[in-house]
Amino acid sequence: IKNNKRAITMLGSINCSGSSPNRSRRHHKRRREGCNNSFLRCALFCAYIFSPSHNQMSTSSSILSSLITVSDAFMQPLPTNPCRSVYSRQNHNILQVATEPNVDTFNRSTFEKMTVKELKSFMTENNILIPRGEASNLKLKKQIVDFVWNHVSNNDEPPSTSITSSPPDKAAPPTSSNTSPKTNAKKKRSVGMRMPPLPESPKSNNNDNNNNSHSTYVLTPKDRIVLEVLDRYPPLHEAIVDACSIDSVLSEGITVDNIEHCELNSLTYNVPPGMGENDMRHEYHPMLANSTQTDMDVVFVGTASCTPGVTRGVSCTAIRLNWRNNREFDQVMNGGERKKYNSQEQQQRASSTGGTWLFDCGESTQLSVQKTSSIKPGKISKIFITHCHGDHSFGLPGLLCLMGTDRNRDDPPVEIYAPEGLRMWLRVAIRYSVSRVVPPYRVHELMDVPMAPEWEEGHRRNGRFYYQLKSDGRRGMKWGMNGLAGEDSSSWISRAPMVNLEPNKDFGEIHGGQDIYPVYNHPKSSDGAPVWEVLDDGGVSVYAAPMSHGVPCLGYVVQEDDRPGRLMPENVLPVIEKNRKGLVEAGVRNPMKLMALVKNLPVGGSYTFPDGTVLNQEDVVEPPGKGRKVVICGDTADCRALEGLAQDCDVLIHEATNTFLPGVDKEGTLRLVTRDAKIHGHSTPFMAGDFAKRVGAKRLVLNHFSARYKGDQSIESLTIMTRMERQAMKACELPENAVACAWDFMVLPVPRN
Repeated sequence: IKNNKRAITMLGSINCSGSSPNRSRRHHKRRREGCNNSFLRCALFCAYIFSPSHNQMSTSSSILSSLITVSDAFMQPLPTNPCRSVYSRQNHNILQVATEPNVDTFNRSTFEKMTVKELKSFMTENNILIPRGEASNLKLKKQIVDFVWNHVSNNDEPPSTSITSSPPDKAAPPTSSNTSPKTNAKKKRSVGMRMPPLPESPKSNNNDNNNNSHSTYVLTPKDRIVLEVLDRYPPLHEAIVDACSIDSVLSEGITVDNIEHCELNSLTYNVPPGMGENDMRHEYHPMLANSTQTDMDVVFVGTASCTPGVTRGVSCTAIRLNWRNNREFDQVMNGGERKKYNSQEQQQRASSTGGTWLFDCGESTQLSVQKTSSIKPGKISKIFITHCHGDHSFGLPGLLCLMGTDRNRDDPPVEIYAPEGLRMWLRVAIRYSVSRVVPPYRVHELMDVPMAPEWEEGHRRNGRFYYQLKSDGRRGMKWGMNGLAGEDSSSWISRAPMVNLEPNKDFGEIHGGQDIYPVYNHPKSSDGAPVWEVLDDGGVSVYAAPMSHGVPCLGYVVQEDDRPGRLMPENVLPVIEKNRKGLVEAGVRNPMKLMALVKNLPVGGSYTFPDGTVLNQEDVVEPPGKGRKVVICGDTADCRALEGLAQDCDVLIHEATNTFLPGVDKEGTLRLVTRDAKIHGHSTPFMAGDFAKRVGAKRLVLNHFSARYKGDQSIESLTIMTRMERQAMKACELPENAVACAWDFMVLPVPRN
């Protein structure tokens, strides 16, 4: 033992010096491979006999049993990783041998509860090697769990028996086929770091089988969200059940009792058909399940960021003002009577009361609008652009060409509103492509859109701005003049006015485009940021405020005017009939016209009839209805400039480009993902929910998702979107029927207040 003390210490099987050795793995492996199994058997046997924890000499029977146990253990193949010695202050000499993982000790749920770091550590310590070429397939936690579980459950080698030192009066019994290890009551980790000690008394396999058969499966967080999604969307549940071959699933569906046997990721099933208004989410999503058609709704034409994909198009949102095309609008806004217009007034009214307004027009928008019946290109009357990035503006020339094929030349022009610089950019794009098919259009530019104060120009002074984390969360910083035209002489907004290219109606553009400047002392300004009064369009007003993004960016607020209260005819008609004769004698040829007169009484006004009856305005007219408000944020890391304009909004549409989802994201944390989102001028569901709570939004819709988040009706996509909704709900404290992750061609009605 003295001559080979170093070898035994290196092995970690016995700690002769009272301290754990600290050697490199390569050194341990090289020294261990030179050891002889027969020497190990003798060394361990001697160590057991002369252990300091033994106060008396062990009996010959216990020594013999220990020798047999040690010999049987070392007849098994040694793992390539070094055995770890376990040091205890109470017992300085603990004899322990690392073994292959025992399948009976744990099940698949044990691995699913481990983190990715713990799974990799388990693979290293138990010598689970990754076959060549398979490393690229082990990126997600579920893939790692599947790989480890398959390796453990398919391991043909019997697990070797663990050995621990024991007092001499309780010698370890000989191992046999009927001996099964006993699991420690307390473990620092759930799997494999310490092997269980030998049982004090042998137990039969029958008992183990009975215990395993009655063990209940513990639902993982993923199982819970999958069951919730399947319960929410019955067509998807039926499609998965039809593709499953498990008898219990076919008879009962996927339940808590059988979900552990369902490998949904490897199951091939038919995703429920339907697009746009025929999507099953329109019928079953909590936000839309009980909704009814209204005279104002929001259509999400594109919900992705960066580039269009198979399941999502890039940013484009439409508001349909359906009431503007029927008689009700005239009657509501004109005191109950339908106003008559001459030809010139009708043309002017048509140009200002069109049915569909678009917000942003990313690449492939002209293709997306042709996939749904909810948007008619010829009905688009106004287009609002939030900022210059391609996933918000590249689709504009192509969409105008598509609209030109569905409109007449004498139709009212398309009104386009955008930050400074778009007018000349669009003029150059159409003239360069010789696109004479575009309809008449007019561009109104929102001037002097500043960068948020937390964005500072880089040291190269090349017009590129960077988010300063040191300024994160600081309010009251002055919104300066950063990012404006002229500051960077090489920027497009500085050079565009120098381009000598006049508008030409042969290429669609007509004169009349306005330059709209901001108001810094606006009553609804927040944090000292400017406000743009974009338009007042006969019952609907549009405002804008700057966002916190890497380029000048705007967020828009669509505010419907308060509606006049409805006349209560049951309180007016009896009085008119009673005074009909007196009214005719007083010169009122048609007494029924007094209905409109009474309705238009000012607040607090009254009307006296010939018999002396007085009708007060508040007695015959209902209180005015509060107008609806829809807020559409552009790309942003902070919407504080919109806070005053967005208060008590009916619908808040906020971007949620990225988030952290444990089990889906292999690396990182929520804090790091949030930091990265802010640096790129974007938000997470938690940030969107926080802003919704601050402005008192009634409903929150998330959009502008990263390309890695699909938008189809598969179980993978729906579980991820549901988890993102849960994150936003946690931040904004709204119920599940008030928060949704948008999908392409989702139609959201906006009911009247």
